[in-house]
Amino acid sequence: MNQQPVLDIVGLFVFIAALIFSSEVASVVGPYMVIVVGATLGASFKVARREKTTRTSAVLFFLRVVGMAVFLTVVLALILNSYRPDLSPRVTVAPIAILIGFIDWPWALTKIIRGMFAALDLARGKGGAS
Repeated sequence: MNQQPVLDIVGLFVFIAALIFSSEVASVVGPYMVIVVGATLGASFKVARREKTTRTSAVLFFLRVVGMAVFLTVVLALILNSYRPDLSPRVTVAPIAILIGFIDWPWALTKIIRGMFAALDLARGKGGAS
């Protein structure tokens, strides 16, 4: 069987994983390696912008961000693919993982929750105008 070469970041990590694992395991592990490396890269920029803390705090931050990226990246890539079928999930997982690592989540979640409460107030007829 003659396979087409895969020229994306997931294909590269599947190839690297295949050097260590069998090809079946590498096809599963490779995409998650991309997510972990991408989220770690994004989180490293975020840690550099944070106020100085202990190493333990930084490691726990990395674990939270990478864990969140593992759970959210594939779902967000599939949602993006449903709106833009020309963007394959294989191509979008790396940028999404980097973005998840890079975002300031407490600030973003505060804005999202404020927006939700504002929409509820608007729906109930209690708009901002007094």
